[in-house]
Amino acid sequence: MKSGKAVNWDQLSGLLNGLMYYRPDDPVDYLENCLQKVKELGGSEKVKWDTFVGPDKRNLPPLNGGQGRRAFFRNVLPESCNFPYRRYDRLPPIHQFSIESDTDLSETAELIEEYEVFDPSRPHPKIILVIGGPGSGKGTQSWKIAERYGFEYISVGELLRKKIHNTSSNRKWSLIAKIITTGELAPQETTITEIKQRLMQIPDSDGIVIDGFPRDVAQALSFEDQICTPDLVVFLACANLKLKEGLLKRAEQQGRPDDNLKAIQRRLINFKQNAVPLVNYFQEKGLIITKFLFKTYNHP
Repeated sequence: MKSGKAVNWDQLSGLLNGLMYYRPDDPVDYLENCLQKVKELGGSEKVKWDTFVGPDKRNLPPLNGGQGRRAFFRNVLPESCNFPYRRYDRLPPIHQFSIESDTDLSETAELIEEYEVFDPSRPHPKIILVIGGPGSGKGTQSWKIAERYGFEYISVGELLRKKIHNTSSNRKWSLIAKIITTGELAPQETTITEIKQRLMQIPDSDGIVIDGFPRDVAQALSFEDQICTPDLVVFLACANLKLKEGLLKRAEQQGRPDDNLKAIQRRLINFKQNAVPLVNYFQEKGLIITKFLFKTYNHP
């Protein structure tokens, strides 16, 4: 191998950077001009990686009048009211998945929030919430409590399934149907709205038993904020194995879309994650009683 002059890597890097940055139509002419610049600088040892990227390309041009303001800093509003760009403010964090994509449904939900669910001039009915794992027999136990005391009974799951069935062509509810089928919880604001609508339809009653809500602490807080604090919460405690057996049996009998194996596993995982914090929350408020179940109830 012939020995020769050592390669100046800074010069080579600078030349390549200049070529890639400017992409000249005549690369040979551009390189000749660069080599001439090397001589003017006093030799290749003066060359750096950015020597051939002119200062006009390394720095932003100075702000001069309206042009500068319009070309840069779009998040800063100028004095002129004719500024053509929107202001890009930081969005607030998303705390809860929202699916209110249909304007009419969003407006309906907002109107419902403006009204009290119960007549403030009268004592509101006793509210009993029945919570527990999927397949624990919440529906059966809730119905028994309601029948025994002459209370009204609301199944939140049935409310949502009926809404999905009656509005199958609605894109919002079609998406909610897919969410439920995978074993995930329906959007919180949608569920609360449906509960409020149903409560408003109930005539004067001494009490109301609500089955299947809340599923987590966030839903509990939303219920208390928008409806009321419950008078009693009944927690149906049951082993996971029994829950799974109950769900599989119900799937054979009823064929509910959310009773497929994948959805069952996901629902059990969600319940395991949310049950303890939810029970603790109501325990601290002195509202909960626990009923231990050692068998799977038949589902109506």
